[in-house]
Amino acid sequence: MDAQTLEGCIFAGFFGLFFGNFSTSPIYRLPRKESLFLRDPYCGDCNTKLVPKDLFPVVSWLMTKGKCRYCGASVPGTYAGIEALVGLMFVVIYLKSGFSQDFILVSFGMTALLMIGVMLYIDDFFSGKTVIASMFLGALYRTLHEGTIYNVAGGAFAGLLIGSAIWRFSGKNLIRDIAAFPGYLNLLVAAGIWLPLPHFFLACLAAAIACLFRKGRPWIVEWTLITYVVIDVCMLLN
Repeated sequence: MDAQTLEGCIFAGFFGLFFGNFSTSPIYRLPRKESLFLRDPYCGDCNTKLVPKDLFPVVSWLMTKGKCRYCGASVPGTYAGIEALVGLMFVVIYLKSGFSQDFILVSFGMTALLMIGVMLYIDDFFSGKTVIASMFLGALYRTLHEGTIYNVAGGAFAGLLIGSAIWRFSGKNLIRDIAAFPGYLNLLVAAGIWLPLPHFFLACLAAAIACLFRKGRPWIVEWTLITYVVIDVCMLLN
């Protein structure tokens, strides 16, 4: 690895860590229907305003041993985990695409999907706004990257068609508003937008296998789809 690539990895890693740190705010606030921008970061237990030394990605959590320095309340390690994971993901995407429009769109789009997984894990909450943001970024990325919107439209249609069939044959009435679909149906559309069709069908297969283990793990299909899409999109970058 030459010096320029190493510098790029360091910059991408720090950028990812701080973007991962920012993502913890909507991860906490969206399930609680709080504004993302009208209030400074604060402790969810004692409401104390957090200062910069409380907000340094991963390090602040380690320095306080996973507790609020003001009231001693436990801070879930999942928050530090998402910061570290996003930082690592940014480095991988940089190594695959450099600092380019692909880097920006894929980094942000994949972070949005990871945020959904964390919200499901911590608060049992699926964010429709976040998955729509990821869909938009995915559509923009593939349209710019491939020079056509038809692949995006076809993937979205395939996701909607398969998701609607699952919903219909599950005994539920078909809901025409996609925002009202269960989480896994929204994610199927997102997967169709981000992935080429052969990869999308493999994602559907992975989700079908995950269904076999759904008992006692209510979000395993959603986590499977998110994990598959994030890994596959990063691997497909060039």
